Amino acid sequence: MSKKELLDLIEKKEDLVNFGTADDAPSSEWIQKAEQALGVTLPEDYKWFLSEFGGGDICGEEIYSIYCLPFDEAVGGDLVYQNVISSDNVSIGKIVLSNTDFGEEYYFKIDEISKVYVSIGNKEMLYANDFIEYIKKRLMSYS
Repeated sequence: MSKKELLDLIEKKEDLVNFGTADDAPSSEWIQKAEQALGVTLPEDYKWFLSEFGGGDICGEEIYSIYCLPFDEAVGGDLVYQNVISSDNVSIGKIVLSNTDFGEEYYFKIDEISKVYVSIGNKEMLYANDFIEYIKKRLMSYS
């Protein structure tokens, strides 16, 4: 799916999303700080999402973003806070993107950063081949 097709889908499913705007986007400096803190280069399509929307949620399930605050103060859905300060996910090889009320955890594997995985309990599986497909599948799961 192209970025344009995803934008069209988001527009069609606007009742499901609560995304910000480009005005809410973290600067490239904040993205670099987050990458340094996480020890990874984030996928380009995830950075595109941040630049388009800043962050947001789908049906109340927050997609972790970069809050543009010192990471130890940026509680909530800040990507670095969630993965380095609140939980040490980086040391177990993952960058968590979202946790649901149903116990699902969506994340990038550090050694395979472009793909999105989901775990439920001890079961882990590939969820999406890239971040754009992840957004599409999350939107379609509520349709």
